[in-house]
Amino acid sequence: MLATYPLTAIVLSLSLFVYIWTAMKVGGARAKYSVQAPAVDGPVEFQRVFRVHMNTLEQMIIFLPALALFAAAWGDMAAAIVAVFWPIGRVLYALRYYQAAEKRGPGFGISFLSSIVLLLGGLAGAVMQLMGPM
Repeated sequence: MLATYPLTAIVLSLSLFVYIWTAMKVGGARAKYSVQAPAVDGPVEFQRVFRVHMNTLEQMIIFLPALALFAAAWGDMAAAIVAVFWPIGRVLYALRYYQAAEKRGPGFGISFLSSIVLLLGGLAGAVMQLMGPM
């Protein structure tokens, strides 16, 4: 993958680093708000940090295979251009959600839209290949 899709691999790696960052924030919030594992309930401030981490994981389940499908169909550059909005959106989502739950919308929208474009693009590429040359 790296030789053929270096830009996609960079964006994928960046996305995984965003996920690791959200995991570390949960660890810090556990210490700050005295929420002992395995508990996932605590003050609302802890709950927001925890939900950012869990929602990021939930979104990765869509994003990662969609990224692979899109890259296979449309190439490295196109995949990276669309996919780079996912980690950007997730960071915006996290920073705004940490402040207040009602502020999370724009970041969620950016990252989710990136995933949907990747998924639909990957599906379109597969259908076009199946149909063959016209």
